[in-house]
Amino acid sequence: MTTVDLKTVRALKTEIAEQIIRPLVTEIRAERRIIRSTAIRRLTGVEGGIALGIAGGEGKNDYRLAVRVQRRALETNAYLRQQIEEAARHKADITYIGTVFKGGAVAAPAVLPWHQLRQRPLLIGASVGHYSITAGTLGGFAQHTASGKAVILSNNHVLANENKAKIGDAILQPGAYDGGRKNKDKVGELLAFEPVVSGTNNLVDAAIASIDADISFDAVTLTGAGTLKGLRKTPLRPGDKVFKVGRTTGVTQGIVTAIEVDDVVVSYEFGDIGFDSQIEIQTTGSGPFSSGGDSGSVIMDEKGYACALLFAGSDQGGTNGKGVTFANDLSIVLEKLGLSLLV
Repeated sequence: MTTVDLKTVRALKTEIAEQIIRPLVTEIRAERRIIRSTAIRRLTGVEGGIALGIAGGEGKNDYRLAVRVQRRALETNAYLRQQIEEAARHKADITYIGTVFKGGAVAAPAVLPWHQLRQRPLLIGASVGHYSITAGTLGGFAQHTASGKAVILSNNHVLANENKAKIGDAILQPGAYDGGRKNKDKVGELLAFEPVVSGTNNLVDAAIASIDADISFDAVTLTGAGTLKGLRKTPLRPGDKVFKVGRTTGVTQGIVTAIEVDDVVVSYEFGDIGFDSQIEIQTTGSGPFSSGGDSGSVIMDEKGYACALLFAGSDQGGTNGKGVTFANDLSIVLEKLGLSLLV
């Protein structure tokens, strides 16, 4: 079987996005009522919903085009599938993943695990959130270059309430959904966030909070999973093993199934938002890799080096049908917010 290198599949990804996917989406949106071409007739009612990335192939240096379908009308469209397969030289990994949601807290079990309880010192993986949201995950701790402060790292939608919060707003641990209250569980204040913007594709969903002077924290303990070793220096690749500690599902194991995934559409309260350059992960265990409330978790490689920031997922797709998780490249997150990881 012919091997396809990383450079070649990147070029294929760009070519298919520009020559097949984006022209169709543009025409669909412009011609919702006047359907002109055969291709568009077969895609009536569809407004996007195909994300393209890079998946692993048969060997270590072999890659395939990752095609992630988010709408049923596209999944069943034989004409479009044929176009993509031929353009990708029959080196396409086409998977239906359904709707991708940013993670909000889900119902708590009868007996609360440690990561949904009050933790002092603050711990990686614990429940946290802006006072007006449900709850998300305290991903980790970083040094903020501009302020010189040690900070909590998580998602925009966890600490900044999808752009609606104000700098200085109270951050609670545990989050409000897990019983956190302003008068007794405030641990810091919103310090900065990267806005999540509609109408263009985003790279990260990230925010930071200052830590109140009387609040201690543990920057390295990964409860149930060892110790954080630092920041991974090389990009993740398909097939890499990873794990995370999150507010809802605790410690879970996974595998990277695609990288550099563009045009992922994620459902937020204020609309469907596009993301580029995302990392796709699926579980290697019996349950999902992540669930609602795990948003903000920092993801580590199998050696314990931090590499990604979890922010969204689906409940369908993946080879086992348990859904896939999407994460920002942690190096991009740190660069955009002016951070260095604390270890």
